[in-house]
Amino acid sequence: MEQQMERAGNFLPRVDDAAGSPNAVDKRVVSLTAPASGAAEQYRSLYYRLERMRELRPLKMVGITSAMPGEGKTVTTVNLALVAARANMDRRILLIDADLRRGQVADVLGIKGRPGLAELLSGECEVRDLVRRFHATRMAVITAGATPEEPTQALASAKMKQFLKVVREHFDEVYVDLPPTLPFADSAILGHQTDGLLMVVRANVTPARAVNQAVDQLGGAPILGCVLNGAEMSDTPYLKNYVRK
Repeated sequence: MEQQMERAGNFLPRVDDAAGSPNAVDKRVVSLTAPASGAAEQYRSLYYRLERMRELRPLKMVGITSAMPGEGKTVTTVNLALVAARANMDRRILLIDADLRRGQVADVLGIKGRPGLAELLSGECEVRDLVRRFHATRMAVITAGATPEEPTQALASAKMKQFLKVVREHFDEVYVDLPPTLPFADSAILGHQTDGLLMVVRANVTPARAVNQAVDQLGGAPILGCVLNGAEMSDTPYLKNYVRK
């Protein structure tokens, strides 16, 4: 796998043919579709907070999860990875969709979903078949692929551990879209293999009880903090007035 990843590192000339159409990318990927918006600025702010943390501790691999489905973790992960790719042109950035139950990175970016991580773990393909560069960026993407019969077993496998180890050695920053925490054990398994986790919380939707339960279920994984998603502009009056000027 080490040699395959090294060859896959030459992904830069390889652009997914399905990427690049403005209509293919989900409009919520504001770092591309609306880079001057207040929402895009919030993702940049989040990224530079992580940068400050990197001055104090190793933070190469960041996982993003949520307590429950539908809180916006995938959109957050994609925007964060794209901001990273634009902020540091000399760094190798990788986005991994590790939600093998309901992977959405391919749909959000408008790219091909297969082969993906599931096919790699099942032995149906090699690493070099997975890594592709997203259009007009230096960001590499590995999609989730098809849903396996036993996603938790696949993510807990020795092959997954080896894959993450190799990824660490070949990329400077890795952003992993994890499954929601409460319904499945997947995030608890992978969370301990990251350098830090972000918990996405949807404003006025996610009960505090659910967030606390999710933190408990992660079993001591390194949680960096929470990302409040879906807050109305009226909830942040300073930003609202500033953007209008």
